[in-house]
Amino acid sequence: MNQSADPDALRQRRRALRAGCLHLCGHGPESQAAELERVAAYVREHELEKDHYGAGAVIEDFEAEVCGLLGMEAASYMPSGCMAQPIALRIWAERGDTFDTAFHATSHLELHENHGYRELHGLRAHLLGDPSRPTLAEDLEGLPQLSSLLVELPAREIGGQLPSWAQLVELVEAARGRGTRVHLDGARLWEAQVAYGRPFPELCGLFDSVYVSFYKGIGALPGAMLLGSADFIQEANLWRRRQGGTLYSVLPNVVSAHMRLAPQLERMPRFRDRALEVAAQWSALAGVRVLPDPPQTNMFHLLLEGEAEALELARDAVAEEQGVWLLGALNPSDEGARTEVTIGNAALELSREQLGEALRQFGESLAGS
Repeated sequence: MNQSADPDALRQRRRALRAGCLHLCGHGPESQAAELERVAAYVREHELEKDHYGAGAVIEDFEAEVCGLLGMEAASYMPSGCMAQPIALRIWAERGDTFDTAFHATSHLELHENHGYRELHGLRAHLLGDPSRPTLAEDLEGLPQLSSLLVELPAREIGGQLPSWAQLVELVEAARGRGTRVHLDGARLWEAQVAYGRPFPELCGLFDSVYVSFYKGIGALPGAMLLGSADFIQEANLWRRRQGGTLYSVLPNVVSAHMRLAPQLERMPRFRDRALEVAAQWSALAGVRVLPDPPQTNMFHLLLEGEAEALELARDAVAEEQGVWLLGALNPSDEGARTEVTIGNAALELSREQLGEALRQFGESLAGS
């Protein structure tokens, strides 16, 4: 593609090029119309009735299903994690009689939610430890009394890193020893469980409350769930209504999540195995570093030498000649550019040989830049 092309024209050409390629990252460009058609067919086949303001068999049965899977007592379906997680921290703040909470410096709550935890709920956040590594027990030392500790597994902004199981247990025990409730940011819990190799109830049993997402690794329509004790969820439902999250119906979103959950969970080990293979192929290129190396989950970051714009043009050339879309957004970094690679359904359709040839061409562009 022409580097001097009109920006709008360039975006349109890239969109068309991307749509016609095999993809390395995520689940590939999926048609929302196709997903809604699958939902409609499922609703007709099973003669489902819509939920009504958070009640009804379709939503209550799904909440019970996820509770059973994770070993939690009760659950509340929420429109988003941005609503669910601050609600959890607010409940623990009121019960703990302090609005001091703590989480990693790269938490979604800190970077991507316009500090809603502070502006809506009056929470005071303490950002923990070294931003380049997962939270450890030692990071709690010297802090005031906390009502809650939020732990993200895996931590997306640092390449999907996880503490070891022993480190995680030590962190939870240190928090409990301080009288602090522990909440799991499990947006990618499904992927973390594969890395730890422990049953969901054992992993979730470390935490007082758990949030999971259904549109990321599961690939469903948007939606989330907050889980905890029955009395905790009763309070969470009250806060959900206060914030306008108890919608008239969420039938399409719930059905989409329900249809996709079990099949995607079966694929999670394959996603991680493929991520290890893909990361090894990337790390063989000069000017490319994988973080972490090797990946701990199906996610990792690439640190690439060179300017983001030149790297995007190299990616476009590979897409035109090889029909493989290698990378998503490239962001400037100290080393040149940084991007996230998450292995999902799309990579399972891409052979090692196809990827190898695409990376060979991309590597040649790196070497010549």
